[in-house]
Amino acid sequence: MKTSTTHRLLNHLQEAVLERKNVMENVLSSAYDEFSDHLASLAESRLPIPERLRRLRHMETELDAYMNMAGSRADSRTHIYLMKASGLVRTEIELLHFALRYPECRDTVPDTDKGRTGLFSLRWKGSLVNLMELIASLYYLGVITDGNGNRQSFASLVTAFEEFLHIRIPKPYDLRADLARRKKNLSVLLPRLREAFEKNIINCGIGNG
Repeated sequence: MKTSTTHRLLNHLQEAVLERKNVMENVLSSAYDEFSDHLASLAESRLPIPERLRRLRHMETELDAYMNMAGSRADSRTHIYLMKASGLVRTEIELLHFALRYPECRDTVPDTDKGRTGLFSLRWKGSLVNLMELIASLYYLGVITDGNGNRQSFASLVTAFEEFLHIRIPKPYDLRADLARRKKNLSVLLPRLREAFEKNIINCGIGNG
């Protein structure tokens, strides 16, 4: 069977079911959290509903295939994550069908940006890895929430920055992992931001006691 390219979680589930590999709990848990964020990002995207439904159906088909092949052979850990992932996908499919049946219930974005055309010319001139350093820091701090005060998912922040800065951030989870591969220089952008901030604060006279 062709290896899944949909998401890392599906690759691990395939390894556990078809190759009978022992995938560790922390690996499955991390991949599951990413998968949940991925579905949330897909739901919040501006893709047409038929395209979103097509992607979800592909995931559902793949998960159903693993479930059928696993049968009683799958260990309890693998079975739990198969069930949880399938439940998430089914929920998203049901919500899309609900949106199609009741279009008046779809969320609408308030038209509050009239006269603010300058906002839409913003661009990011730095590297994608440095931008990911900023996004990851904000996510870990949990300082960005929705209108109800709920912490935003990592995928939601990535999508927001993509729209805000008119940039495409491919494979954001891989980019975030690249930060750990910097070894001694884990943070590059943040020290530069601090230096620029403190220098200009002093120049403004605020830091002169």
